[in-house]
Amino acid sequence: MHCISFQIQPKLAREFDREEFLRRVRPIRSPEVDAIEEKGKLFLSFNFFTEFPAQLWQELQHPLFADADYAPKLAPFCVVICEGESDDECLLLHHFDTGEKLDSF
Repeated sequence: MHCISFQIQPKLAREFDREEFLRRVRPIRSPEVDAIEEKGKLFLSFNFFTEFPAQLWQELQHPLFADADYAPKLAPFCVVICEGESDDECLLLHHFDTGEKLDSF
């Protein structure tokens, strides 16, 4: 099982529109939402579990990053990783810092 996780930057998590994100992804797959408050910071992530991470990543990109109206509301504020079953399986699929080197499937 793999997990594709959208992690919202803590300094922006309180203002992030969770409902709009969920409305866009639920037709594809409902994520597990983690919202953890720690030392005054909100750590917000949306976790999608799948046996087919490459396919799910492809499907999620259309309503999120390929949508010209929504992409600016998400891309600059999140990191997307895909974790595998072992601790050393981790791909960086998106980063708000466009200078970061991304992985692919």
